[in-house]
Amino acid sequence: MKNSNDLKRELDRIDGRGYKSYKDLEGQYDFDKFILSIDHVQGDPFAAPSRIRVIVKNNINKFPIELFKEGYKRVALCDFLTRLFTKNIYKYGERIFGSGKSGIIEISRCPQQILERSSIIIDKEKIEARFYIGFPARGRSVLSKELEKILFNILPNIIENTLIYTNINTRRLIERIKLVEDQQYIRNNLDKHNLIAFVANNSILPRESGVSEKPLNSGKKFISPKSLEVEFNTPNRGSIKGMGIPKGITLIVGGGYHGKSTLLRALELGVYNHIEGDGREFVITDDSALKVRAEDGRAITKTDISLFINNLPNGKDTVSFYTENASGSTSQAANIIEGIESNTKLFLIDEDTSATNFMIRDNIMQQLVAKDKEPITPFIDVAKSLYSKLGISTILVAGSSGDFFDIADLVIQMDNYEPYEVTEKAKSLSKGNFNMLKK
Repeated sequence: MKNSNDLKRELDRIDGRGYKSYKDLEGQYDFDKFILSIDHVQGDPFAAPSRIRVIVKNNINKFPIELFKEGYKRVALCDFLTRLFTKNIYKYGERIFGSGKSGIIEISRCPQQILERSSIIIDKEKIEARFYIGFPARGRSVLSKELEKILFNILPNIIENTLIYTNINTRRLIERIKLVEDQQYIRNNLDKHNLIAFVANNSILPRESGVSEKPLNSGKKFISPKSLEVEFNTPNRGSIKGMGIPKGITLIVGGGYHGKSTLLRALELGVYNHIEGDGREFVITDDSALKVRAEDGRAITKTDISLFINNLPNGKDTVSFYTENASGSTSQAANIIEGIESNTKLFLIDEDTSATNFMIRDNIMQQLVAKDKEPITPFIDVAKSLYSKLGISTILVAGSSGDFFDIADLVIQMDNYEPYEVTEKAKSLSKGNFNMLKK
């Protein structure tokens, strides 16, 4: 393997030459504390930046195996280091001259969720960071002195303060690992409590805006109705109370802009762990949960949607259905069938993003259009059997039709972002008992 001195000599040799001379640098170089691997060099200063890896052996990085021996801890550790790598890019970066993408250093950007990525990986032998560098150029000529500044000054500082355990804020890392341990504990114990999801008291569900994942500072804290409150005794934080959503069919109702879709969105992302300060750290959902919506125009290939759609007027086969341009109803049917095949235990559905004719047909419409003239079996007719026969629960946001009350096991009303358990009232209304309105 070549070493860092060999790399310096190569940089001196190609300085000022055509940009493609950078290709000669591809390969691995020993920098004593780490190995620099130049895997792919961009063909042009305006093209996507070059792909780089840095490998630090475990006898140097010193990360304790206890921090990554379980899968969820490994994900949390690598996520933490990816975020730290990003911070250190800005902290230790210098001004680099050149055209196009010269001097850019990039690694995967992290949202509020803690996700498994390929940006940083760790095992018993090594830790490896994968990122991009824009190799500097003047026009289309090599600026090797600027690249030398990146590879020999900036990059070693980033690595030293990201991938060496003794140089990072170990307290914050351990706190993150403990947070994820508590989140995972609740997720692993949902089934024991016959729950499909959990929302901790004092969670902040609203976001800054429709395009931001950051919490709304003035957002109202979520407090569970007493009838739905459950408690988990976590390994690190102790008792955490909140709203437990039991298995079965749950409706989320309420007026517009009162928090129905905000709650559903939080539950949708509850399949992932979250960083501290997100506000949804302890919104925990069964990790097999699937958000289902209509996707007009999607392709469907050899999917059996006959559970929902049959006897099409054109005689088209729905047992092995194929289309390159699905309708709202056929796309939603396919999404649910694919969810069943993937062994999901929970469907998350918002009426606003669903095909109306797929979800429900009211009594008047059924009287006008006979059942044998309607090829679509609506979801409302199938939801109960999905749970009783397959154990698949549903959480449905419903804002326009009370017909769903008949199949619901639980009805939660969101009123100004506050949840209320209104199952009994909803059931009475669906049976025509309007005396409840007078209470």
